[in-house]
Amino acid sequence: MTGFRMNKIENQKFIFASLLLNLFLIGCIAGGAYKLFANNETGKVGQNALRFAAENLSQEQQRQFKKTLRVARREVKPLLATANEARTEVRKLIAEPKFDRQAVEVALAKTREADRAIRMKIEVTMLNYAESLSAEDRQKFADGLAKKGPLREPPIMMLKDN
Repeated sequence: MTGFRMNKIENQKFIFASLLLNLFLIGCIAGGAYKLFANNETGKVGQNALRFAAENLSQEQQRQFKKTLRVARREVKPLLATANEARTEVRKLIAEPKFDRQAVEVALAKTREADRAIRMKIEVTMLNYAESLSAEDRQKFADGLAKKGPLREPPIMMLKDN
């Protein structure tokens, strides 16, 4: 009878553990389903690149905009390499035992200049594309720019009062 009693207690522990595990799994599945279906823009999370600013336009206009951006990016590739090399140089100069402020400032200026040139090229490309659109399509494009790309509106941050 003692053996039967031990088995009964062990069975109760097993059933209790199984119920807890099942409850946990059901909670995970329900939470995942809620997360998946609660947000209407589930597939669009993290799509803040400039190419998504044209998502309200026709498929052909979107393709044309992406093609235009691709060409502009190819043209600024050397500037990107220059900016990245300058950033590497800045990190290297800051890490050196003897700090040379003037050399760091020169490297930072080189980075800033390359970044400015890249941004100007992308902005000119965007303006040339916008110029080719009708007034209605330009409005849609402007609405897209308010949500995507470097001209998007910043997120509203909640600040706590002290």
